[in-house]
Amino acid sequence: MLPPGERKPKRSIVLIRVKSEKVKKIIVCCLMACFAGLTKAQYIPAFRTDTVIWKDPGTNYWKKGNTLKHLEMSLTLGTTGVGLDVAMPLSRFVQVRLGYDYMPRLKKKMRMNLAGGGEAARQYNGQGNRIKTKFDRIQQYLYEETGMEIEDHIMLTGQLTMHNAKLLVDIYPLKYDKHWHITAGVYYGPEQIAKAEDADESATTISLMDAYNQEYEDADADAEIKSYGRLTLYPGDKNGKPCLADLADDSSVNISVKSNAIRPYIGFGYTGRLIKSRDDWKVSAELGAMIWGGSPTQRMHDSTDLSDLSNIYGTLGSCVSVFNALKVYPVLSVRFAKTIF
Repeated sequence: MLPPGERKPKRSIVLIRVKSEKVKKIIVCCLMACFAGLTKAQYIPAFRTDTVIWKDPGTNYWKKGNTLKHLEMSLTLGTTGVGLDVAMPLSRFVQVRLGYDYMPRLKKKMRMNLAGGGEAARQYNGQGNRIKTKFDRIQQYLYEETGMEIEDHIMLTGQLTMHNAKLLVDIYPLKYDKHWHITAGVYYGPEQIAKAEDADESATTISLMDAYNQEYEDADADAEIKSYGRLTLYPGDKNGKPCLADLADDSSVNISVKSNAIRPYIGFGYTGRLIKSRDDWKVSAELGAMIWGGSPTQRMHDSTDLSDLSNIYGTLGSCVSVFNALKVYPVLSVRFAKTIF
């Protein structure tokens, strides 16, 4: 019997509370069991090697005794161009690669100014206004003689011409991690790494230059043309004065950029699986430097060294500045590899 005025608790509410407490205890016990299991599975004693997990995109490739018993072929894309190479393991830590890189012939237009009578074709006064030059008189003379107007510049087509054979050695210094590697080796290729030549659209200007200079040489000393002076190329200034250059013997304009033929290389990279479930497909990224042995030489057909000049106009000047600054060539590449056997 309950005392007068006291209400009896409902049975259903009591059962719900009891069940909720049991469910909470079961969930907590399950979470503790899972945590304990994960902790136990991940524990590896630091002083044991029989339980170390290999971090290796191709474990079979690096097994002991596999020296020169595997062959890997790869495609590379990067700042040295498009390349192919083959690789073989020399030990559990070293791999040797032999390959070839080719730089696609991407072209860039650039401009070289002309000079008349030893002075720049275009000149401006202190207010920025164009002033009349000897070139302007030559231009008028040619127009009256031929009916054609010569431009005050010629256009050049520049392009990189690099292509190299390469012998590289990859060193994987970590015994149980075959991802990170250091690479050293050598590139070998032609000395010329870039060039620029007169563009087709400047054929008329070059033809008029050639014809005018021939007439200038053949004219009498008191002829009017002698007061105008010769037409020349004006690539830039040297020691504060215009540096002038004639056309080549074949009436062309050429610039050649050269470095040492043998170019040592050093870099580092990271290798991983290209396909997660396959050991035989790999991808790697590498950053390094090809050592040119100093800035490349940049000489015209008449041996004028553009590296020594200042005030070089436009894109040509920018290219000369870049090559002057590059003592080494930066190499950034991605390599896609397939183990053949």
